[in-house]
Amino acid sequence: MYNLDDISKEDLEAYIEREIDFERLAELCEHITDAIQEILKSCGLYFRIFSRVKSIESIAAKLKRGKYGTLDNPKKMQDLIGLRVVLYYYDDLSICRNIMESTFQMIDKWSKNSFNSDEFRATKINGVFRYPAEYFKLYKKPLWTLPIDTTFEIQFRTVFFEGWHEIEHDMRYKSLLSDDQFWKGSEELSRMLNCILANLELSDWSLVQLFEQLSYNHYKMGNWELMLKSKFRIKMDDTEKLHPDILAIFDDNKKIAKQFYKCSRRKLIRSLLTLDHPHVNYNLIIKLLNENIVHNEKIEEICNNIQIPIDEHIYQKPKLARLESNILFHLELPILHKETRLLKSEFNNASTILYKWARFKLNPVFEDMPEDMSSYYNKLPGYSIKIVYEPEKMHYCMKICYIDSKCVGTLWHIHSSIALFNDGRLYFYHMTSRDMPRGGAGHYTFCKPSFMQELVNKVGLTDIKRLSNMAQFITNTNDYNEIKEFINNPERKLPVIIITQKLNMTQNQYDENIFKDGYDMNTFYVNGTRLAKVIGNYSHVYMADRCIAKIFASDNNIGHEGSDGCICIFWPLSSNKEPDIFTKDMVCDTQFDFNRLIFHDQNINEKAFRHKLAQIIKDDNVSH
Repeated sequence: MYNLDDISKEDLEAYIEREIDFERLAELCEHITDAIQEILKSCGLYFRIFSRVKSIESIAAKLKRGKYGTLDNPKKMQDLIGLRVVLYYYDDLSICRNIMESTFQMIDKWSKNSFNSDEFRATKINGVFRYPAEYFKLYKKPLWTLPIDTTFEIQFRTVFFEGWHEIEHDMRYKSLLSDDQFWKGSEELSRMLNCILANLELSDWSLVQLFEQLSYNHYKMGNWELMLKSKFRIKMDDTEKLHPDILAIFDDNKKIAKQFYKCSRRKLIRSLLTLDHPHVNYNLIIKLLNENIVHNEKIEEICNNIQIPIDEHIYQKPKLARLESNILFHLELPILHKETRLLKSEFNNASTILYKWARFKLNPVFEDMPEDMSSYYNKLPGYSIKIVYEPEKMHYCMKICYIDSKCVGTLWHIHSSIALFNDGRLYFYHMTSRDMPRGGAGHYTFCKPSFMQELVNKVGLTDIKRLSNMAQFITNTNDYNEIKEFINNPERKLPVIIITQKLNMTQNQYDENIFKDGYDMNTFYVNGTRLAKVIGNYSHVYMADRCIAKIFASDNNIGHEGSDGCICIFWPLSSNKEPDIFTKDMVCDTQFDFNRLIFHDQNINEKAFRHKLAQIIKDDNVSH
């Protein structure tokens, strides 16, 4: 607990400045702002967004005023980063509220005004959310000890109340006088102020009703495009006209047009959220409404033949800054050797995969790069490639550097090699790194080369055991004892994940799902098959039958209740890290702190935990 009364405001401000890295917080704030902006833009909402990191003076004043982190108020300050989203339409408040609470990890509930029917105050909705972990990794300084939470606050308000907010904030919220004192002797002015507020609220409501009536008028007159524009009130490219075949159907059968007129605006916006950067026009609106609500076969046939363009929008904010280097993927492992294959063939196969990948990637820049594998060197502004191919020594090495065409000031470095070592084995080495300005899109911290899957599948890499993009199964105690030896082998370099089967099946269900050619993934809390497709190139994924659950729990000091579908990550012994153990409750309670897929798939907990496991393994890879 803190006693802020014992410290002066000046000393507190100096302490805050030492404790908090405001430059990094500004980057974090920018990333969160950009993310929200992209989400709201994608569904065509009319809005403006403002953001800020609280100033040192404001933090000190609020800590003093609120006495946060004290015995009287153990709560922490939650709005170190604040965003304000100004919406043009009143009914968008509830839509945006739902989008945000579904996308980010929310703390508590929305804070809303509550007042009597004869009382008028500015409508505002505030919510507090945790920093997305992928962005907060930017904050590399040790976390502050101040009573300030790692959360950001979003405020929603309408455009009519935006100007009033500034007045209220300064004249009421920060006023040292109560309302009774502030308006004393000027009650008629206070009444007039309430009239202004009442008119603002009426304007919010009336604007929506006006466009509802306008859309109905256009429906009655058969102005189908104008009906859609005024009914759904979203940003769109209205220069692209509605397909003439759809217009003809609406003209011939007004009842069909009425079905689209009566569609929910909220459902249309949710449909747009399932698309990546949609190019919104009349035809896309009809297509989505028909797919999700109307289901008219004639309209469907027409929409299937309409080419719907996709926005190629990429947010860019050019800036000059010092470059920072980050390792984004690193792997060094022996290549699998089969006795039926010549070592030279294995070398050629692996080298060919790497060479073809490099040629495909850089041939548009270096057009003279030979089709057949050979040594090669070339350099142009922003690009360089050096390939050393020595088949007689079984040595292949490529070093590539190129500028990112979409991210300003970013350089990529790729170093891959295949070489014969003194132990008579071929080894594969790869490192991807990136130089970019401080404050760039630093939350992308992992980048596996696309040739990895082909290399693992066609040639093979070994970490004592062969890597696989398929989950491996532990079906009996013999399998389990073999895996225990593997886990405890000091030569192992990569993490091992074991996912155990649920225990809450009946015997009949278990007998039906017992391992034959594979398990029903519904008998596990996490789908290991899908997990292995993501991380099988740089870790081992196993799925264990429930028959070994008891001994597995005992070996890893897991209680009986925790053995039901538990998941363990066993790190290489050289890392000196204890195993990470996760119970079914941890899986079922997991949520995305930034869920871009919320409107795509409703199986959130399993997907969120699987994403968490993959992220843990990826973070471990780039930390080496």
